[in-house]
Amino acid sequence: MRDRVPADWKVDLRERHALEADVRNELAAHPELAMLQCSTASTERLDYQLVGPGARLLEVELKTKRQVYRGWSRYRPEVAEKDLLILDELALRKLVDAGRYAFLLVRDIPADRWAVWSTHDLVMTPKARVTRQLAVGTGAVKGKVLISFAEDASLFPDAGSAVDFIVETLRSVDQRWQDIAPWPSPHRAS
Repeated sequence: MRDRVPADWKVDLRERHALEADVRNELAAHPELAMLQCSTASTERLDYQLVGPGARLLEVELKTKRQVYRGWSRYRPEVAEKDLLILDELALRKLVDAGRYAFLLVRDIPADRWAVWSTHDLVMTPKARVTRQLAVGTGAVKGKVLISFAEDASLFPDAGSAVDFIVETLRSVDQRWQDIAPWPSPHRAS
């Protein structure tokens, strides 16, 4: 595994804006969603705030996996590197803080797929926590959470299908949240 360099962030930013606009358009075009705010430039909010079925305020955080990770499998050896997602611990905390109507939407470029985790999926999915030094040399550390696309993520071939899934999940989230039954998982027997 190599440390990120400033050139990596420049590439990420350049490519990120087009993807953010595509996702914003997909969310805004859905007939059961109303876009309230796009907060992709904010560090305080999740990326998109919308109203969905049942007048629920929902939030969506967009992340991108740009490359297959190398050297991270030692932290989750049971997960194939192609199925590994490295999520900032801060992003996970923000999703949890946003509550039961928050979703993580991930564009997995190497595998050409989209993934969705609800807040509950993220809380319950197996994970490994890793702390690493920032490359800037300040001595600061960053928390990472390693999760798997093969556990608790719902996978889709395109953004539209992922957004449809988010809307479908919103219709049942309140009943699921209060139910004693296990939360449905797309990859495990319930």
